[in-house]
Amino acid sequence: MTGFESWFAPVPRSQHTATRSALVIMTDTRAAVATTLILQEMGLSVDLGVEAEPALHWLRRARYDVVVAGGPGAGEARFAARLREAAPTARILLIPERSMRGQDALAANVELLDRPVDVNQLVACFAA
Repeated sequence: MTGFESWFAPVPRSQHTATRSALVIMTDTRAAVATTLILQEMGLSVDLGVEAEPALHWLRRARYDVVVAGGPGAGEARFAARLREAAPTARILLIPERSMRGQDALAANVELLDRPVDVNQLVACFAA
């Protein structure tokens, strides 16, 4: 398997041209697709990784305005710190694993989303 076989991005249904970009790193495929579609409807161009390590590798080589990550391997404190290191200026939203504490998020300068994430919560993150 190549590094890109685990990547896909659904085609957005909106007619808007994206001016901002996002990377979604979700190990749960349904959550990944749902998050991608929501962000696309909000006008972001979205890349999607369903495996944490290949996605982190990609993040080091591309620039994103927003990173949304969650699931086993992607919602942990150590991974949050690695995300921040790879994307120092991006807004990082993390769906934490149960073992992650609020102080871990503060240390990594990431925002935590409440579990389970719903559409309204995600949209509220981007409300002006």
